[in-house]
Amino acid sequence: MNSGPLLFLGLFATMACSWTGFVLAPQLQLGGLTQTNTVVVGDALSQTYPLAQPGEAHAGSEVYRANACAACHTEMVRPLDLGSDIQRNWGVRRSLAEDYLLAIPVMLGSQRIGPDLANFGRRTDTNGIYLRLYDPRLITQGSVMPPYRFLFETHKIGFFHSTDALVLPDQDAPPPGFEIVPTPQARALAAYLLSLRQDGYLFEAPPPPLPRTNAVPTNAVATNAVPAAAKPAAK
Repeated sequence: MNSGPLLFLGLFATMACSWTGFVLAPQLQLGGLTQTNTVVVGDALSQTYPLAQPGEAHAGSEVYRANACAACHTEMVRPLDLGSDIQRNWGVRRSLAEDYLLAIPVMLGSQRIGPDLANFGRRTDTNGIYLRLYDPRLITQGSVMPPYRFLFETHKIGFFHSTDALVLPDQDAPPPGFEIVPTPQARALAAYLLSLRQDGYLFEAPPPPLPRTNAVPTNAVATNAVPAAAKPAAK
């Protein structure tokens, strides 16, 4: 008996089931996602989320990829029951599919040799990023992150200091009359890292409940309260 056709059908069914589970089903579930108005974005209400990255940040994502940053960093905050990301202040909530709608490509990463960067823009500033790139141990003692000093240049100081010049300790400072400034690639990378903000509360991940209190809410009116204008005048 020739079992070739039966074997072919079995292999075809196996591949079809795999394709349905790993390609078709996620497309049906997530393919129609669009930008939405969130409950809260930072300190503002009802803002469109997510927003597209500005041009410099988009260029910085290419610098991020070129230097294999995703090999040591992830961009995904795990839920409370799967880790301590939120307790570590790596995010205000778990990451959702909507967070990556406008990220092309999505750089989730696979290892956490360094901290998660999904919400890094809320935890740092431009100068902190430059110092960490130039020498990570200036920020975190014992860091295993390699320095990226090739992203900086040493220039002779002109009439004025550059506003982006690094402020370094004496042992790392350049010779007198010179300053160390970031290259365009370093500026773009910093812009990308600052753009990593998953601070919009979505329907699937609402804000945490407020702590219980005995105080009367500011917008509550007691049932026996009478507006001052309605109170009878005292005789």
